[in-house]
Amino acid sequence: MNSKPVWKIEKIVLPQHADHAGVMWHGTYFNWLEENRINALLEVGVSYFELTKKGLDLPLINSSIKYKSPLFLGEIITIESEFYIEKSPRINVISKFLNKQKEILTIAEVNLVLINTMNFSIIRKRPDFLSEAFIKLNG
Repeated sequence: MNSKPVWKIEKIVLPQHADHAGVMWHGTYFNWLEENRINALLEVGVSYFELTKKGLDLPLINSSIKYKSPLFLGEIITIESEFYIEKSPRINVISKFLNKQKEILTIAEVNLVLINTMNFSIIRKRPDFLSEAFIKLNG
């Protein structure tokens, strides 16, 4: 049985990510989640920037973040993401924010759809190059 691929990045909570109490600002979570998704796409051969040049985009349509414990200034965090891609237009990505002790501090789920940026319509039949990349992301 094949295990699902996990796409990872490591980040450090810097002063620009935190409030005056040294707690990471909520908006930083979304930036890091997007960075991990863009890096995962690149690892399977799809440049997000080239994708947008082709008139395609993957906007966020829904999100949920469960903050189990705050992230603090100076902490090194690993974000592990798994993609759940079916035939429906929706792409689900579940991410865990882990500290150095591998404790889960935050769990996030985002839902994306592939759209045509010319008319902002949802694309139900994905281009072959993207379907192939999604198979690699999905495992």
